[in-house]
Amino acid sequence: MTVKKETQDLIASYWDERSAGFDEEHDTEDLKLWAKELDQLIGLNGAGCILDVGTGTGFLAMLSAGLGYETAGIDISKEMLAIAERKAKIRHLNIRYDQCPCEKIFYENDTFDAVINCRVMWTLPDPEAAVREWIRILKPGGKVISFMRMMDMSGGQISEIYGEEIDFPLRGGDRKDYTDVYERAGLKDIKVTELPEALSSSDMPHWTAFSGIKAKE
Repeated sequence: MTVKKETQDLIASYWDERSAGFDEEHDTEDLKLWAKELDQLIGLNGAGCILDVGTGTGFLAMLSAGLGYETAGIDISKEMLAIAERKAKIRHLNIRYDQCPCEKIFYENDTFDAVINCRVMWTLPDPEAAVREWIRILKPGGKVISFMRMMDMSGGQISEIYGEEIDFPLRGGDRKDYTDVYERAGLKDIKVTELPEALSSSDMPHWTAFSGIKAKE
């Protein structure tokens, strides 16, 4: 399906409003261990072009750039991106940030070596269409890596603000739901990696990484 502009505007507005406290709510991560795990999952030893979709305030993008990758980040929220840009400047990291929905990206085909994202897929009205778009901008053999905490998100604040008229297929989804989306979108060699609990000091569920490869032509 095509995600309507009014739906995108509603989602963008929600994350704009949450931007100021977003980092404080998620400031529980062991950055050195995260960098190690991210580098292993990407597997290119710092040589390659990486796109962080739904970058938010730049958590994954800054880790990627710190590892030596040429890095860009996109997000639907301009306020999140403003924070990400300030943080990258303070850290002297050269990251390109652009406002853009995850399902319709302006980059050309076969541009990136990996597309990464964190806490994004459950927020997408059409995750399968988004993954197909990520595949389009990947080079053949490139990788999609999605990080998620596997927890029940079937209700609560986000549902109340967005309104029940918007369906989020992966909200409350399990591991099979995520890998099924990857498979239907066309990714190959799909893997589920349970990451160390030490990544985060939060008492929320540990992180899971879903990865898949774009078929080589």
